[in-house]
Amino acid sequence: MKALKVILIIIGVLVAAILIVPLFSPATAEVSSETEIALEPAAIFPIVASFMDRYEWDPWMTQDSTADAKIEPASGYVGSTYSWEGEKVGTGRMEVISVKENKYIESSLWFGDVKTPSLVEWNFEPVTGGTRVVWSFSQETNYPFGRLGMMLGKVFLKQSFELGLANLKEFLESTPKKSSDLGSISVVPQEAFLALVADGAGTMETIGEQLGELYGLIYAEVEAQQLQVSGPAFVQYLDYDESTGHSNYRAGFQVSSAGKDAAKVVAVAYPEMKVVQAIHTGPYEEFTTSYGKLSDYVSSNSLELTGEAFEFYVTGMMQESDNSKWETLIAFPLK
Repeated sequence: MKALKVILIIIGVLVAAILIVPLFSPATAEVSSETEIALEPAAIFPIVASFMDRYEWDPWMTQDSTADAKIEPASGYVGSTYSWEGEKVGTGRMEVISVKENKYIESSLWFGDVKTPSLVEWNFEPVTGGTRVVWSFSQETNYPFGRLGMMLGKVFLKQSFELGLANLKEFLESTPKKSSDLGSISVVPQEAFLALVADGAGTMETIGEQLGELYGLIYAEVEAQQLQVSGPAFVQYLDYDESTGHSNYRAGFQVSSAGKDAAKVVAVAYPEMKVVQAIHTGPYEEFTTSYGKLSDYVSSNSLELTGEAFEFYVTGMMQESDNSKWETLIAFPLK
């Protein structure tokens, strides 16, 4: 009887703890860690936002040899996903839902089969000698078990965030990635030119695959019409839907004399136009940074764009195997 009473007292204390302790825990669980990395925000932001090289520093992947992860970057970063599965880390997925170039990243995080995602945020602040990087997590919790679980889970999550930031810092500072470079920006008249073009449409992930086919089609027509290529291959982006990442575009070759329409290939005479332009040196995957710099220049100088963009591939994979040496002239036509 006495033993039963003791057991009941213990159970009562445990139940009280389960019900009372969570009352003093906030409904939203938050965890945040920070570090300083001796690189500019522009050298850190793309790595985190696109999930590039995530395997190298992720605090969970580095501790689970069975983990299998999949990275799917998206143009403009929004829509980039990172999913994983492993014996220790379980399953999960992250998706970038909002960014401010070189300043902020907002992502949704799903663990296992949960329907309501947690929020993951990154902030990048320039400081003397580098960048202050803040990695944050927040999740709504249910009373009482959700709150009680996160009271314990926050301790381990904090440790993981600190380990991840330490890994990221070491990785970036010890093996700094060569970033692309954007030459001087200028507003100039772009000379009129003749071209054979073919239209396409898609997202940045699919356009790369389409271009090879379109360029082959156009070049065959250049030869069939006995024309001479007079400049670099180019793409003219006619529009861009930020919500879907979809663009309508024209792929083309500049030619020395007027051609003729032939099925999907169309002869176009581009008039002289005023553009804001600069040379991007480096891989195509880093166009986003250069586009951002050009957009900043446009805003600060109160220029008005047509909404189109040209990429002239001055030096590419056909001329140079080292993508750090590829040169692309990016030009935004002005109204």
